[in-house]
Amino acid sequence: MKNNKKKKENQGGRLGAIEICGRLGIDDLRYVEIEAKRRLASEEAEDLHKYLIGRKGVRHLKRRTFFDQFLDTPELDLLKIGVSLRLRYKGDGSNVYLQYKGPGFHRHGLLFRSEFSSEKLEHVVLEESHHDAVHFRDTSVREILDKRVDPVMAAVMRRHLGRKVISRISTGPIICLYQKDKFSVKLGDATLEPSIDRLFAFDIHNPGLHAMSTFWEYENEIKAEDEDFLAKLDHVEELHEFDEALTKRFDLPYERLDKYHRCAAFFLKLRKRR
Repeated sequence: MKNNKKKKENQGGRLGAIEICGRLGIDDLRYVEIEAKRRLASEEAEDLHKYLIGRKGVRHLKRRTFFDQFLDTPELDLLKIGVSLRLRYKGDGSNVYLQYKGPGFHRHGLLFRSEFSSEKLEHVVLEESHHDAVHFRDTSVREILDKRVDPVMAAVMRRHLGRKVISRISTGPIICLYQKDKFSVKLGDATLEPSIDRLFAFDIHNPGLHAMSTFWEYENEIKAEDEDFLAKLDHVEELHEFDEALTKRFDLPYERLDKYHRCAAFFLKLRKRR
């Protein structure tokens, strides 16, 4: 009886995985991200940090600082489609990665979406960078996809966006600086990774860099070895339970927008004023 029950559970997980894969327009479940996103008031950030540090079973991993440049077409096609494409600058800023998050959907307060990253890109940022941060005169997103990323990532982006949109990606008007405090909660064959993020969003616009907004976010993502998607699905309820305990102490309303769309909301307001 136990074996039959376990077999049915596994079959149900596979059916759910197939449905999710189809909705996300991808073929490989290793690239599916499952996370909760919540708004965090600045006055509660320090108390939440102290609470997580002191909570049993929660380990503080690291605090990191890095920044992203969000890429789009001049008409903001990616914003309208509901995806985000960014260059992530790590270390001293010379370690650059192209990262793509496809269109997703919400289910029971969780965001499901595809997530891809290139290896470290070479020759993308020049020593003498003139205000754009990325010189699309010397390369292009289309060339990067053709020559410098995993073929799976390139194929998904072409499927989601189409070659015409990809060929028009030529602007990076929004830069977002992150301060991320990451924690870990071990769950057997999976791990919860709650984090407290502080973000500083800037608009690159002649003749300089303009601050748009500063805000905090709380995120909680399920991770698994080799990105085992069924293992992630098995622990969704534990993510809910962990976050529900936090919401009893802190005001953490759901956030449906990803970072690009939240930053872009401020960017569009600024552009309308000009």
